[in-house]
Amino acid sequence: MLYGIISDLHSNLEALTAVLEHGEKLGVQKYICLGDVVGYNANPKEVIDIIRNLNCLAVIKGNHDEYVSTENDLIGFNAQAAHAVHWTREQLSDDDRKWLADLPMTKNLWQQKCTIVHATLDSPEAWGYIFDKYYAENCFSYQRLPYCFIGHSHVPFAYEQIGGSKGVIQAGRFEQITLNPNHKYLINVGSVGQPRDGDSRASFATFDPDERVVKLQRVEYDIATAQKKILDGGLPEKLAMRLQVGR
Repeated sequence: MLYGIISDLHSNLEALTAVLEHGEKLGVQKYICLGDVVGYNANPKEVIDIIRNLNCLAVIKGNHDEYVSTENDLIGFNAQAAHAVHWTREQLSDDDRKWLADLPMTKNLWQQKCTIVHATLDSPEAWGYIFDKYYAENCFSYQRLPYCFIGHSHVPFAYEQIGGSKGVIQAGRFEQITLNPNHKYLINVGSVGQPRDGDSRASFATFDPDERVVKLQRVEYDIATAQKKILDGGLPEKLAMRLQVGR
């Protein structure tokens, strides 16, 4: 079975629609969502509805999902992100917010031999980032299954641990990975709704556990419409502008 692994949708309806259309062409049969369904962009309700009806194998919680679903103080959020959280809270029903609140932080998918988490396995509720081999090593120490898929940084990147817990960790950008059954992998699939690697195209990955292949997918979408909705909704202009440059 071919899975589509999507993360950091961030209420971007145009990007999500384009990704699902591309996934259908590729033969994706089920989706796995790594969180941050909402935040930043202007269609939170529509994106939630799509994910709730997509028959995903699993959906987990991201930090924006957590803060939108509660009244918690926005610790660690910059002004634009905080504005978007407050705005998004007002767009959603109590049922939508409860659905976000009830999402799990992590999940083991035993048949697919993978674990999914939005941020890190060592402390998923702290919403830390994995930016280098040191942080990846911490995450690997909590990883019981061969593969782990993450999001949060909005930058597609992969870490491979060779030789067990004391082994070598290789890291780098990727287009396609053939998974060695004797190694561990920690793979960031990038962002559907707000890429930050300098490529404005939506990012997601396909995963074939039978063939042990992960492929990064990039998809063009209607950025201009997504930007107009942000501005028309009264969200910060910076959130619209960054979509154009992928930063």
